[in-house]
Amino acid sequence: MTDPTPETELSLQKDYWNIVFHSVVTFLGQSLMPVVDLLFCRNLGSTASATVGTATALYAWFMIVGIGLVSSLEYFIPHAIGAKEERKAHAYYYTGIVIAVAVSLFSMIALMGLVQGLEAVGINPDLRIPVRSFCEVIAASYLPVFLVPLLRVELQARGHPHDSTYAFAFANLFNILLNWMLVLGHAGFPAYGLVGSAWSNLLSRYALLAYLLFRTWRVRSKLAVRISLKAVEWKARAREILHMGMPTSLHLLFEVGAFALVGTLAARLPSAQNAAHAISISIASFVFMIPLGLSSAAALTMSRANGANAPVLAYRLGRKTLRLGLIYAVVGSALIVLLRAPLMRIYTSDPETARIGGVLLLVTAIFQFGDSTQAILAGCIRGFGQTTIQAKINAVGHWMIGLPLGIVLGFHFHHGIIGLWIGLCVGLFSVAGGLLAYWRRLKHKTALPLGV
Repeated sequence: MTDPTPETELSLQKDYWNIVFHSVVTFLGQSLMPVVDLLFCRNLGSTASATVGTATALYAWFMIVGIGLVSSLEYFIPHAIGAKEERKAHAYYYTGIVIAVAVSLFSMIALMGLVQGLEAVGINPDLRIPVRSFCEVIAASYLPVFLVPLLRVELQARGHPHDSTYAFAFANLFNILLNWMLVLGHAGFPAYGLVGSAWSNLLSRYALLAYLLFRTWRVRSKLAVRISLKAVEWKARAREILHMGMPTSLHLLFEVGAFALVGTLAARLPSAQNAAHAISISIASFVFMIPLGLSSAAALTMSRANGANAPVLAYRLGRKTLRLGLIYAVVGSALIVLLRAPLMRIYTSDPETARIGGVLLLVTAIFQFGDSTQAILAGCIRGFGQTTIQAKINAVGHWMIGLPLGIVLGFHFHHGIIGLWIGLCVGLFSVAGGLLAYWRRLKHKTALPLGV
């Protein structure tokens, strides 16, 4: 173990703040797209909001594996660059593209198959046809959903974090324009309603992908060291990505899957509760993008520091990110409490939906502390190349504690969607506690100095 030179440490510290800023903005931009879709569907009624929420929950089930695999590249690519192993960094990039394309095809086929049997899932009969139509369009968006994170990591690791910020700004403006044209029926287009919203989402994501592909090609074309596709050790690199990525996929399955299951269960409830869930989860997902961006930035910069054989600096960057997350949780919770009523009025004109949504946003304000902590700790631990522990802790916290409690409160004690959300809240705090205990042990496992 060696300390980095002052120049290297200064460079890593500077890159940390740059990547933190652009990662947070990028993740906010990513989450803003479904928020915009819901806003444009506001005047279509509670059934429309419930349709978007249910379709998004079904879509998420098959998104988990691909996102988990690609997120492992937040460790491999920066680590290889930090260790000055350019040929290996190229190999991870190319292998990641192949895996992302393969998983996107599988996910698209799986979702298309699922929506043909919505009766077996127990979806509200009023939602089955619109949910099927919505999913049949957005199923084609798995490819950009999986490739965009890979391109973002490649650009950020090579000193171009601003490109993903520009890309999401462009994609969101494009999405607003398309929703205005296709949902509301402007610029000579008929009002397609929900289907128009689905097409807006799909086309915007491909526009985002096209921009990032162009920028990645420009950046990579200037690299001094390159390798041919024939020189890539495909099996070895794929084995490494799968070895680290599958536990991350399981981690996301247990975490995102818990929210997706609640979304699926919400489809069994009255439309007002389902719509309130869809709106509240959209808002919660948007504000969650800040700790998720911090988590991604921590994983990337800490991995690069570890690649440069500077674990002490990596651990310090992790602690700094946790402090930023705590500050965000305090501010974010206060804003949600203060703005919950105006936010619900923006999304819906139905009094019952607004009332239930206001209660759900109070739960959201509470779980910001647990959600922020667990998300950032997951990124910090991933920055040390460890992913299995997150899967185990999420399995226990969500599926053995949070979800059973939520289902009992929601259906046995008839608290409906509010009971389900209380279960989610308890699950998040359980996961945060487990990851925090492991993070404290990590310092001793990696033999870091006691004063770190």
